Amino acid sequence: MDEPSFTIQASGRQSPIHPSAPKMIKIEQDIHEFVSGHEYRRMSVRESARIQGFPDNFIFKYKDLNDGYKMIGNAVNVQFARILADSIKDAINKSYG
Repeated sequence: MDEPSFTIQASGRQSPIHPSAPKMIKIEQDIHEFVSGHEYRRMSVRESARIQGFPDNFIFKYKDLNDGYKMIGNAVNVQFARILADSIKDAINKSYG
């Protein structure tokens, strides 16, 4: 993936187009069209999870596909969450340790 992605939203409809698809044609500001004759697909839940920093072995449990995207889109980046949790833990240990 050669370009930065927008944040993964909590809905599959806003999930970025897979990078192997042709670029959309810009009509005007904030208006784009698909190139006719080409297939486009949204990034999968797993691909979106990779962008958000989830490890490949992370298990997602959902029945509705949109719920899978919601888990990704509403999540805090995994590495950031770990750093934040470790910082809170250290602060608590210093206060009560």
